[in-house]
Amino acid sequence: MPHHPHTDPAIAPAPPGFTEDSWAAFARDGILVVEDALEPATAAALSDAVAAQAENNRGHIVGDDARFTALIDHPAHVGHVYDVYGEMLKLLRSEYVRRAPGGAVRNAWHFDGPRLLPFSAFARSAPLRIKVGYWLTPLPRPAMGNLVYVPGSHHWDHLPQYHTHEPHPQERRLIVRPGAMTLMWGGLWHRVDTNGSDVTRHNVFLEYGPSWLVTSDRLLADPQWAETLPRAQRIIMRAYREQNQCVKPPSRDVPLFLPRPGEPVEAKQPYADHVPSALRKRPTWLERRIWA
Repeated sequence: MPHHPHTDPAIAPAPPGFTEDSWAAFARDGILVVEDALEPATAAALSDAVAAQAENNRGHIVGDDARFTALIDHPAHVGHVYDVYGEMLKLLRSEYVRRAPGGAVRNAWHFDGPRLLPFSAFARSAPLRIKVGYWLTPLPRPAMGNLVYVPGSHHWDHLPQYHTHEPHPQERRLIVRPGAMTLMWGGLWHRVDTNGSDVTRHNVFLEYGPSWLVTSDRLLADPQWAETLPRAQRIIMRAYREQNQCVKPPSRDVPLFLPRPGEPVEAKQPYADHVPSALRKRPTWLERRIWA
């Protein structure tokens, strides 16, 4: 049978993602800051959801509250991570964070990901994890539990201040309004500032990568719960009982999104008609625009 593109009305085109300029900034700095990514009402609702939780800094939050579940494929960020991971996109971790005034526990200098054999040993030109952050309370000045980071340090194997709170001469503090979004390269060196204010900092993090990476907040999301989700959210959760499907997704899960206008459906390889759609390479935006 000849191959035909998907016409399922449940499959939508990918939301907007990187531009060439925003990717260049992200690749240079290891972080991209987008103010007002969330509507004020959405940011307030998420802050309320964080405040309502009984535990502090709980993981796998997308399974706990519909306000968090909606973030799995939120259009403010999902197009960006899809640009990098394409048809293998997977949510690896979701969590909320509350940084209370005067809190004694805060993260020292580190980068996200494995330490004994970092992701950079295998991939330096693209991140194997991207952390999306939504900042839900005002951060107008330092010493409010801000994120502190060193731009460009995702290319560094070591930081002399590692595992301390010693200042770095190139460090910057995140100063943003509620509703801001950050995209952070998994290898970026960062820490958390003190919170000397009278405001408890609320934010939500979601980490994405290719589906063949292991998750870090669950072994497997409840498959029955995942089946209740809209199609794109269900796929991104990758709640497969057969784990090899994280390497070879089932045909019903391909494509995750339809191409944006003007984007190709598949790679240029001359596939024979008998090759199923789920076995055909689908180039990512990053492959087409940056590495072509």
